[in-house]
Amino acid sequence: MSTESPRLYPSPANPRYASLVRLRQALEQAFARALMLPASKGFTLVDYGCDAMPYRPLLSSHIARYVGADLAGSPHADVTILPDGCLPLPDSSADIVLSTQVLEHVEDPALYLAEAWRVLRPGGRLILSTHGYWMFHPHPGDYWRWTSMGLQKIIRAQGFEVLTCTGVLNRAASGFQLVHDGFYFRLPRLVRPVWSLVLQAVILGVDGLGGAASRDLDAAIYVVEAIKPDGTAS
Repeated sequence: MSTESPRLYPSPANPRYASLVRLRQALEQAFARALMLPASKGFTLVDYGCDAMPYRPLLSSHIARYVGADLAGSPHADVTILPDGCLPLPDSSADIVLSTQVLEHVEDPALYLAEAWRVLRPGGRLILSTHGYWMFHPHPGDYWRWTSMGLQKIIRAQGFEVLTCTGVLNRAASGFQLVHDGFYFRLPRLVRPVWSLVLQAVILGVDGLGGAASRDLDAAIYVVEAIKPDGTAS
């Protein structure tokens, strides 16, 4: 995939510009920490719910094997998620499981996370992003929204140790994004890019006013780094 992907490098008039920029920045920091681990050049990464693998360009030069997993019919997937939601991959076969904006679309989040835990080797990392405040967006379903505490709770319940939980767009910026979306689809198509250009600039500015601590507790999106304990990793 080209590094010019609009999800990686969106236009300032993109209706998701602020969140996509901030999400990419948070994921880049998580990737950098994961890639500092020993033998990262030999890592196997599973992109769980890969869609078009938008973040692969940030990782492909550092990962020995990049495995895209998605539902049947995906033109990008290397493996197809089974009808029961399980991955057709061996236990402890991955060093990193990447999940970006997938968990809210999963009918059984506990099963999904349990599968991520199963395919990770001991000491392996889960890097996961999903929504706090966000508009309804079925793809094909849209079932869940999370608080920072609730998201960490369900991840820990599957055996993971949560290392970080980073918020993307603070409460005020999230509110402006919801205002943006509330009017966006009511506007004439020619007006929408102008509306987005103005509101996305406001969202970025408002987001810059909040502290990181409050943002991590209350945000539009959360990026979680978690580890499958091996008894020695910290």
